[in-house]
Amino acid sequence: FTEPNPVADLKAEYVGVTSVNLTWVVNDSASASYTYRIQFVNDTPVSLLISNDTKAEITELIPGTMYNFIVFAVAADNETEGEGSSIDLYTKPSPVADLKAEYVGVTSVNLTWVVNDSASASYTYRIQFVNDTPVSLLISNDTKAEITELIPGTMYNFTVFAVAADNKTEGEGSSIDLYTKPSPVADLKAEYVGVTSVNLTWVVNDSASASYTYRIQFVNDTPVSLLISNDTKAEITELIPGTMYNFTVFAVAADNKTEGEGVSIFQYTKPSPVADLKAEYVGVTSVILTWVVNDSASDSYTYRIQFINDTPVENLIFNDTKAEITELIPGTMYNFTVFAVAADNKTEGEGSSIDLYT
Repeated sequence: FTEPNPVADLKAEYVGVTSVNLTWVVNDSASASYTYRIQFVNDTPVSLLISNDTKAEITELIPGTMYNFIVFAVAADNETEGEGSSIDLYTKPSPVADLKAEYVGVTSVNLTWVVNDSASASYTYRIQFVNDTPVSLLISNDTKAEITELIPGTMYNFTVFAVAADNKTEGEGSSIDLYTKPSPVADLKAEYVGVTSVNLTWVVNDSASASYTYRIQFVNDTPVSLLISNDTKAEITELIPGTMYNFTVFAVAADNKTEGEGVSIFQYTKPSPVADLKAEYVGVTSVILTWVVNDSASDSYTYRIQFINDTPVENLIFNDTKAEITELIPGTMYNFTVFAVAADNKTEGEGSSIDLYT
């Protein structure tokens, strides 16, 4: 038998993780009687496969590995073979596994993943990430990547592809959807402070803030309480008078779980107005006032007494629920107003008044 011509147009019709489908062409008039010997090798001993057609599926290959495939046309005697035609191909890497976010920040995310292929030491990784903007790409030489310059509080789809040593044969992508953290809220303040309620306001400048909710955490010496707001303000009620609270506001992304760093403010509620204000003694130039306060926090209160006749207002501070006010003008009407003041020495309740003549 004469030797068959070398096969032509040898190519991979399909490349998988552990298999490759090869096709080729033979133009010999005798080709109907040919068989084909496919020899393939990586760093292991040569493997062989016989095909009766001008195509072959080669299986049980190693992922992400370069193989040299050689196809020989064999004449009808099953021994006279033509010159081999070669092609070098990488199998696809396996998809990466255990893709997760090791860290999620406001404008960055750290991803990690695992690849168990024996050839993985030669892999690179293509990370594709997208929100509503065009697709962005990043290449990593390790099984982790820090992705920066992201938009706060925004959902991204991250897809990681393992790429073989030829820098073009890549495995199937593994994906994860993640929200970046919202930015911390700014300008947190108490717009109103009452006896049992506080109105908080704040500002958020993120472009994604229209989809945010806000978690308000507040605590004194009791267990932490929580409130959710859909707006950049919140009325917090059923508080204890004259008590210091730590209010912390967290912006929460549209997944209702990814939240930014909390911003805190310490604020006292107002003490209740003093009750039962009366004069225990009225003298020529002095008056002794007494009153009652029923707040649970009253042990920490001081009291500001404001008194006035036609002269400028005068103020005195007392640590007890009674006060002796001296150096008054005989026979003169005074308006005495008592304010309970919380432990911060500035948050004071509504005044209670009494008019008295010395």
